Amino acid sequence: MNTREKAIAYISGAIATYSLRKERGELEDSSSMYDFLSKTIPEELDSEAKIELIDEIFLYVSGSLSRE
Repeated sequence: MNTREKAIAYISGAIATYSLRKERGELEDSSSMYDFLSKTIPEELDSEAKIELIDEIFLYVSGSLSRE
């Protein structure tokens, strides 16, 4: 996989992890998804993990899940 593909895979998993941890009360209420991602993204993926890509992935995943 290239760096962009790795970033997409990582961000997708991190969004799911954030959602689960938020639902379980394991994260502070003031902790946003962007804060969570900025603290957890590996340095090697930092150049690809721009806010636009995060937004695009979040919109795709949430839109796909809302159709079920």
